[in-house]
Amino acid sequence: MTPGTSRAMPTGVPTEEPAFLDRGDGVRLAFRHQPGPGPLVVFLPGYGSDMAGTKATFLAHRARAQGFAYLRLDYSGCGASQGRFDDGSITRWTADARAVVDHVHPSGSLLLVGSSMGAWIMLRLALALGPRVRGLVGIAAAPDFPEWGLALSAAEREALIRDGFFLRASRYGSEPQRFTRTFLEDAREARLLAGPIAIDAPVRLLHGEADDDVPWEISVRLMRALASADVRLVLVKGGDHRLSGPAELELLARTVDELLARC
Repeated sequence: MTPGTSRAMPTGVPTEEPAFLDRGDGVRLAFRHQPGPGPLVVFLPGYGSDMAGTKATFLAHRARAQGFAYLRLDYSGCGASQGRFDDGSITRWTADARAVVDHVHPSGSLLLVGSSMGAWIMLRLALALGPRVRGLVGIAAAPDFPEWGLALSAAEREALIRDGFFLRASRYGSEPQRFTRTFLEDAREARLLAGPIAIDAPVRLLHGEADDDVPWEISVRLMRALASADVRLVLVKGGDHRLSGPAELELLARTVDELLARC
C-alpha cells in the first residue's frame, strides 16, 4: 500500500539545496519553491515518499520550462525535513503542508496536486483553505486508506500494541513500510469518504486501472463524495499505482496545464 516513488530525475530539474521553515516548535520543514505568475502549484507526496520522487521532480522541470509557480515539500519526519516519522499523521502532515504554503504564498490562489496518500492531505488542505484553492489533481488518490486497504494480521496487531508500530514489507524497495499507532488513530478521525466532501473547486482524478495498491473504485467513491460539479476521472489502461511512465507524466502535465489555464 502507498509505495514511495522512484528517484529518476528529468534532465534540467533544479537541484539546489532545499529551503527550511521552522514550523514553530523547532522542527524545520524542507521545501523547494520556484517563483512564477499565477496560482502556486503545490505537490503533496505519498506515504513515506518525499519531494525527490519522479512526479514531484517532473513538475519541477515543467514549472522551470513554462514559468509557473511551483512548490514541493517534505512532511516532518520525511525526506530532508526534521522531526520523527513516528509522530506523523494526516492531521500533522496537513498542518506541515499548510505552514509551508502560507509561508511561501500567504494569500494567493493555489492548485494542489496530491499523489496517493498525498491526495488525502490535498483534500484536507483544500477544506482548510477554502476558496484559495482553485483546482485539485489527485493521482491514485488514497483517502482513508487504512480503512479499506490496510487489514492488519494478528502479528501486526500484537506489534502495534507492544511497540506502537508495525512493519510491512514493501514491493517497491528493500526498506519495509512503518505504520504507527499515532498515524492509525488519527486516520480514523481524518476520514473523508463516509460523507460529502465540501470542495467546490474543479477536481481531476488520474488512476491506473491496474493499480494493485489503490483500487480505481476509490477514485469513483471520491468523485461521488465531492461537492464540486466539475470532477473528472481519467482511468489509464494498464496504469499501475505510480503512474510515472512517460505517457502518464504527460497526462499529468496536460491536466495541470488545463487547470492553470482556467485560473
